[in-house]
Parts: sequence; structure tokens; C-alpha cells
Amino acid sequence: MTGRGQSPEAKGHFFHVTHNKEANKWHVKEVKATDYESYDSKEEAIKRAEEHAKSTDHGHVVIHREDGKFDTIENF
Repeated sequence: MTGRGQSPEAKGHFFHVTHNKEANKWHVKEVKATDYESYDSKEEAIKRAEEHAKSTDHGHVVIHREDGKFDTIENF
């Protein structure tokens, strides 16, 4: 069952790849998690997010640009 306003394909685990301008690092954080992982490059962060998404049911990777806007969404 999905929440109000949430599409059925939105269920699952979402791993966001975002840029931290102050630290000049890329972060991988699962939605609703309190901690995150930091990487020096966007490519490293994407690779790790994809590994997380592939190891869970309904895994998704949401990749953001440096300005914070959505770039791409990958489903696994």
C-alpha cells in the first residue's frame, strides 16, 4: 500500500547523490536516514549509491546536479 499521493512505483529505497559545496564532497544518503557517506567525486558517489540500490528491493538512485536540481533517476 502506498501513501496518499504516492505512486506505486515510488515505493522502495531511494539513495540520493548530492553535492556539498562547503566541503566540496558528494554525499550518498538514503531518504529518511540520519547519516550519509561522503566521496571526493560524483562518479564514486554514484557507484556506491548504485551498489546500495542493487542490494535492496525496489532500489532507486536519484542523482542531483551541483546546483541541487534533479539530474537523473535510476531504478534497479
